[in-house]
Amino acid sequence: MDKVIAPHEINEVKRGYTSDMRAPKLLLIAALLAIPQIYSSASAHTVIVSASPAENAILEVLPSTISITFAEDLINIGDSNSISIVDQAGSELALAKPLVSGAVLTSELSPTQSLGLFKVSYRAVAADGHVITGEYGFTVSPKAVVAQDIKTPAANSSLTDSDNKLSIYLIISATLVVGGGLLLFFIWKRQ
Repeated sequence: MDKVIAPHEINEVKRGYTSDMRAPKLLLIAALLAIPQIYSSASAHTVIVSASPAENAILEVLPSTISITFAEDLINIGDSNSISIVDQAGSELALAKPLVSGAVLTSELSPTQSLGLFKVSYRAVAADGHVITGEYGFTVSPKAVVAQDIKTPAANSSLTDSDNKLSIYLIISATLVVGGGLLLFFIWKRQ
């Protein structure tokens, strides 16, 4: 006995696909929609909340310690975390390996009479395993009281490039969402 073909099955065959082909397409669509969710959760890395001395600060004397506070806890594995502070002459002022306490990275500094610009470089490993690196500067000047009265626009600048990395993840996610939407649109139009 011959199989009777329904009219909607004839249309599907004319269009080049059958109902058996819909499942892989739906699976592909679901996978494309899931990708931005994966990227958005993976891009939620920690950032710096504060630093002492702060970026672009002008101080009268060099502090005995430097500390950087992050938004989430850090992990301490071997020499994975570091703080380096260098004066204008290129001398390293950090005395020992930095201490990690929760979300705070702290290092003692050697006493010095150096004045001028100091460069701080840091590397920290967040609890999620993401490595945060960056650098900033501050100044030690005997005329710090007068100089602090002058507000600079650089005081609002970011301590890290983590924001830039976050922006890249957002751009990738948005591209995937738009691409997935276009793919869905063209599949729908084809049907």
